[in-house]
Amino acid sequence: MKFLPFILFILLFNNASAQRWEFGGWIGISNYFGDLNTNTSFEYLGPAGGALFRYNWSNRWDYKIAFSTGFVGYEDVASAYPFQQARNLSFKTNIYEVSNELEFNFFRYEKERTEFNFTPYITTGIGFFFFNPKTDYEGESYNLREFGTEGQRNPDSDKKPYTRVSLAIVAGGGFKYAFNPRWALGVEAGVRRTFTDYLDDVSGVYPANINNGDGTSDIARKLSDRSVEIGEPMGFAGKQRGSSQKKDFYMFTGISLTYTILKERCPHPSKVVQ
Repeated sequence: MKFLPFILFILLFNNASAQRWEFGGWIGISNYFGDLNTNTSFEYLGPAGGALFRYNWSNRWDYKIAFSTGFVGYEDVASAYPFQQARNLSFKTNIYEVSNELEFNFFRYEKERTEFNFTPYITTGIGFFFFNPKTDYEGESYNLREFGTEGQRNPDSDKKPYTRVSLAIVAGGGFKYAFNPRWALGVEAGVRRTFTDYLDDVSGVYPANINNGDGTSDIARKLSDRSVEIGEPMGFAGKQRGSSQKKDFYMFTGISLTYTILKERCPHPSKVVQ
């Protein structure tokens, strides 16, 4: 997949007379699904947006590179499940993503012809994204990864800190409408199935001991088990804190506006008016 852009550019330069370059931006909302949002809730939506580049390969196929950002988060207090309410965890993070996608148009799509200037479509591809989960505690904001809330900072633990860069499989769909040969509107929703379970800093069990050895152990214990703030402590060693059986998901939904640069074809000499 990582070589796809290079293959594309070779094809573009070999077919320069038929180039259709399209670029623009989008704005919308983002959402998260994972160990805190286990019921596919849309209660905590965040702002999202980005820029996109699209090459109209044919009237059925497009290749797209998108640069997107969104804000996601969730709180256990919003859950309908007593276990999560008692757990009392929360997180928030910005997501910065670069995606490579292929789009398939269900209808023949040609911006220059009014009978073919709209189509529903599906899209799939792969994305690379950066995240950094945080939480608020007693008026301060903390980067959760730095404290090893599941024992990742313990010198004697085999559990290592998770990376903040991960991959995601993109799957979505939308609708395009070109109101003239150069300008087009689009609506798209796309789900990202990530390869990390720590988008929300929650995955496994409560650690047996948090002993970071760098002066952060006390606050790390408090961030690991937030149940004591509202009731009885539940962060006993080995007790379920999250589920490592499923990876986290996030979703972008938005409206786009794009502009197409049309490269005029040179007329054939036989068709030049004398």
